[in-house]
Amino acid sequence: MNDAMSEHWYIIADDFTGSGDSAVQFRTADCPARLVISDSALAEAACCRSATVIDTDSRFLAPDQAYAKVLEVVRRLRAAGARLIFKKLDSTLRGQISDEIAAVMDGAGYECALVCPAAPRNARVVTAGFCFVDGEPIGSRDAMRDPFTPVIEPRIASHFQSRFQGKVEEIGLAVLRSGECALREAIAEGRRRGTRIFVADAESLDDLSRMAALKDEDGLLFAGSSGLAEALAGVRREGPRPLMERVRPGSALFMVGSVTPTADEQCARLASSGRATEIVVDGAAAAEDEGSELGRVRSLVAGAPRDKATLIRTSPVDGSLSAPEARERGAAISRFMGAVALAAARDRDIRFLFASGGDTAARIVLAFGADYIEYFDEPLPGLPFGSFRSAALGRSLGFASKSGGFGAPDALVDVLSIATRSERSERK
Repeated sequence: MNDAMSEHWYIIADDFTGSGDSAVQFRTADCPARLVISDSALAEAACCRSATVIDTDSRFLAPDQAYAKVLEVVRRLRAAGARLIFKKLDSTLRGQISDEIAAVMDGAGYECALVCPAAPRNARVVTAGFCFVDGEPIGSRDAMRDPFTPVIEPRIASHFQSRFQGKVEEIGLAVLRSGECALREAIAEGRRRGTRIFVADAESLDDLSRMAALKDEDGLLFAGSSGLAEALAGVRREGPRPLMERVRPGSALFMVGSVTPTADEQCARLASSGRATEIVVDGAAAAEDEGSELGRVRSLVAGAPRDKATLIRTSPVDGSLSAPEARERGAAISRFMGAVALAAARDRDIRFLFASGGDTAARIVLAFGADYIEYFDEPLPGLPFGSFRSAALGRSLGFASKSGGFGAPDALVDVLSIATRSERSERK
């Protein structure tokens, strides 16, 4: 097992949807990537998969708790022989990024880290050390902020100064685009000065590929989002795409726990397409009187047309709640969404499940009793497709997930087309 692990990429992510969109970058035509949920699945993953991703579920933890959790996972992997580790970051800097990178460095013996959360295919870039989404710095507008983990500071280096004070440097596009030798020398000079964190600009996949050329650099940890994962994975082997079994529209279930404006618009487009029945979960009722709200939602699911997909989404977060209160409410709603999804899957013989919002997706998969998810395709940017076996149902389901802030307005409509292989998906 050690030989296999030494040549196998291990991805450490702090939330569920980020795990999937990075893992899928490493898949090949005949070898999917695996998101492990149980220890038994982790033990066998290196022998039969292109990459393994571990979701530490630490985005909402306090800094010291996140550090301890990631450190324990990395030490276990290193002890088993893991050599190639990639630290997945949220492309908008949510979570305890500084503490988790420190944990990977301490646990695996990395001297420094090259950090770049750019995901150009999803309109996330890093320019002059600042994170931009759709041309705007993160945190520049209230509507862009996650109510559970709001990020206001767009300069990446600022997120590392408290833990790595005086040991953070920025690498601009001029150096990056001067060639591999120039980039290696810039990092070598910084390391001689004691730099531990290098924050690099990137506005394209070519920029990220220039960084990935340094993956043989001793003691250098790569930390980024799906963009850097794609660059590290390199050119995939050509071959036929594995396709999941086509499903009927009525056997498709969409569970959306994200409350971002992007997710709201995507839900509205799917509901207005006439191809799905929309059911809105009352978030306050789900958190305060789970039994009654579960009964209400199940009744609506039972009465929905059998020839349409089912879309279950959560209501907006109460704006009067503080961030900690919103996180607590969000966790309760996510658990509720897991119970709803499993009940709906039984009531409607669901064969394809879509989940949006990292915490929601994680609770749903746990409720279904999955040991792992195999990701084998990414037909849309930031939208990995795969499958898992549900112990609770005793059968396998097609599965897709995404971050709430990713995707075009018609993303959910397109997901349904891909799952059912309708005329719209055949045109893509």
